[in-house]
Amino acid sequence: MDFSIIIPATTALVISLIGAPLLIKISKKKGFYAALNHRSSHDSSVPNTGGIVLGFAIIIPLLFFSNYPNQENFSLLISAFAVLLITGIIDDFNPIPVAYKFLGQFIPAIVIVTSIDEQELVIPFVNDFIQLPFIFNYLFWIFFIVLSINAFNLIDGIDGLAIGLGIVGSFFYFLKFVNAGEVNLSIFSISLCCGLFGLLFYNFSKGNKIFLGDTGSLLIGGLLIFFALKFISLAERDSQNTSFILVLGSIFIPLADIIRVTLVRVKNGDSPFKADRQHIHHLILDLMKGNHFLTTGILILTQIGVLFLFQTFVELSEWMYIIYTVITFTSYFLLATSLKKIRDKRI
Repeated sequence: MDFSIIIPATTALVISLIGAPLLIKISKKKGFYAALNHRSSHDSSVPNTGGIVLGFAIIIPLLFFSNYPNQENFSLLISAFAVLLITGIIDDFNPIPVAYKFLGQFIPAIVIVTSIDEQELVIPFVNDFIQLPFIFNYLFWIFFIVLSINAFNLIDGIDGLAIGLGIVGSFFYFLKFVNAGEVNLSIFSISLCCGLFGLLFYNFSKGNKIFLGDTGSLLIGGLLIFFALKFISLAERDSQNTSFILVLGSIFIPLADIIRVTLVRVKNGDSPFKADRQHIHHLILDLMKGNHFLTTGILILTQIGVLFLFQTFVELSEWMYIIYTVITFTSYFLLATSLKKIRDKRI
């Protein structure tokens, strides 16, 4: 690894390590805390401004050590991620209606999608059999981006989980971009990875604790799906479907969880947006007697294991790969259902 990667990675890590305790002090003075409610997995007031630190840890290496600022769509992309940041900051300090929160996600999603060459913007598997107007390609990816952003937003419920999943996903794309010789994307992804790594210590800390807040979780989800689109666009035409399945593997835990929880709520006649303790981290946390570190460790190792298997089986025939993916998601749903029954029985 050359200095073009090491320096921005180190910069992101240092900004995160130094910026977090500084912002913790400011947040405590100003009273910027995560609200406590029936779903909270913590019992004390904790600053929820970690996402702001993460934003600086990403943008500074990008501005000073990459060629992204010279690219035509850089300002537009930065504006898109700025909208995500602002949406998160507003929601962290003063919760906003769901409609406004979705608007703050759809706008960046539209910008991200339009930054990709339309010839590379395909609907996985569908475009192999039928040629749809390009508007359907845009709609599919806008929906997928918003779904993924919300998946990371909702999985951020216990110490270290969203951060850990973000580290796994960003490092996966970093390796892919390095292998493809994409220096700018490599700097972008490793800056996210190292910025998150620096925050991990403070997220688990007892005396000097900070949460990502919606600001951080929305940013992680948006960036990972941006990386995913870039990763797919770099693939050969005949391997884009396989690349999409790898994308599913890279966000497996958040994506499977939001799909399962939504289906459960709809089945029970509840709103998909209802706040409850049905998420996989809540189920495991209750069974682990409130042990955040153990619960997060189980889910991170599961994410790594799934991603490793998806990568290992990448040489399978396409249809076998699809079957394997369906089996993996179905197994997750069945396991989560079993955990819920065990949890409810104990309670």
